[in-house]
Amino acid sequence: MLRLFLGLYIVLAIGFAGAITAVDHIFTTVLSDPLEAYNRDAVRGPAYSLTEKLRPYDSQGREQQLEQLKPHYGLQLKLVQAAELGLSAREQALLDSNQLVVRQTFTEFIANIDGGPQLLSIKLPEEPSLTILYTIAAYALLGALVGIVLYFWVRPHWRDLEQLRLAAERFGNNDLGTRLHLSRRSNIRDLAEHFNRMAGRIEGLIANQRELTNAVSHELRTPIARLSFELDQLRQQPDPRENRELIADMYSDLGELEEMVSELLTYASLERGATVIKREDIQAHSWLDSVVGSVALEAEAAGVQLRVRTCQVDSIRIEPRFMARAVINLLRNAIRYAEQRVEVSLVRQGDGYEVRVNDDGPGVPIDGREKVFEPFSRLDASRDRRTGGFGLGLALVRRVSQSHGGHVEVGDSEWGGASFRMTWAHLE
Repeated sequence: MLRLFLGLYIVLAIGFAGAITAVDHIFTTVLSDPLEAYNRDAVRGPAYSLTEKLRPYDSQGREQQLEQLKPHYGLQLKLVQAAELGLSAREQALLDSNQLVVRQTFTEFIANIDGGPQLLSIKLPEEPSLTILYTIAAYALLGALVGIVLYFWVRPHWRDLEQLRLAAERFGNNDLGTRLHLSRRSNIRDLAEHFNRMAGRIEGLIANQRELTNAVSHELRTPIARLSFELDQLRQQPDPRENRELIADMYSDLGELEEMVSELLTYASLERGATVIKREDIQAHSWLDSVVGSVALEAEAAGVQLRVRTCQVDSIRIEPRFMARAVINLLRNAIRYAEQRVEVSLVRQGDGYEVRVNDDGPGVPIDGREKVFEPFSRLDASRDRRTGGFGLGLALVRRVSQSHGGHVEVGDSEWGGASFRMTWAHLE
């Protein structure tokens, strides 16, 4: 705290001294004429009285008369010759018009007595010898008072900053639950709130990464274990012709691993914001037809009728690759659970767009409608190759929707199954 206090105090003292000097110089320069006129008027009365009393005498008489008058005026009075003063043209003009010449920062005044070469010099009394000491003492007292005020101003700031430093240190030491709670009157309360939001965000990201790592480790075990078992079976199989089914299963497991890695990389890229979403203007009908066509064979193999119910817009502005991936995931999820049919629609929704995917499957329980969008979350306990999945598809849908300024939700379809609605904002 001492370092901060001294730094601020020195800067404040230097700034204050510089400001006083600059203001004094500026005002003296700008107000030079008005100040000169003011001081001339202030001394004009005594100067007139003195010149009137000196005018009747000659040079020697004036010296004697001036000595008699000095004790009664409290001024430094002296008779001088005009040639000794080095008068400027302006000063000579003032004397010719019977006005006082002001010199020495308004402390010396030259008065014309009778128009001759002899002039009267009037100087204000000198300041007392203690004036400098008083001035130094006054400035020292002012500095002390400013220091006291500055100390009581710095102290709460330093206390709050120290709390922020300690919180950052604890957070850096892996205490991710650290939060900063300051008084409403604190001047760094906004900074503390930003720190808390940052800490919460980092804590959430780290928690997600930990969950993701644990889930990936768990998910990888199943296909790897199947591959290991199938390799053992393949090695023990005496007849090569009977190996075809095992090889087909191995290719299926490899495809499952590849699909999971692809989903995981895409999800992680969107989760940490590493992917820049660059939107393009896409012809809506052809785009939606191509997306549906990419899963048509899967629907046919599952005995599910897949069709486009409606497409109410001509063009959409999206990142085509990620958005296509999201809609394909919605369609595959619907095909996986549908009994007979799946329908997809693309409609205008307020200022944005909405993709609806409806199926006639068992639907999603109300208490699980938020959970289904979490990574590696599955409501069904089965893990066979038809209805298993990784639990990443719908999580990826939510990330894609959020990256487009929208959201995704699930409700009930008109046939009693699930109805997924993914929206996104329309941006120019």
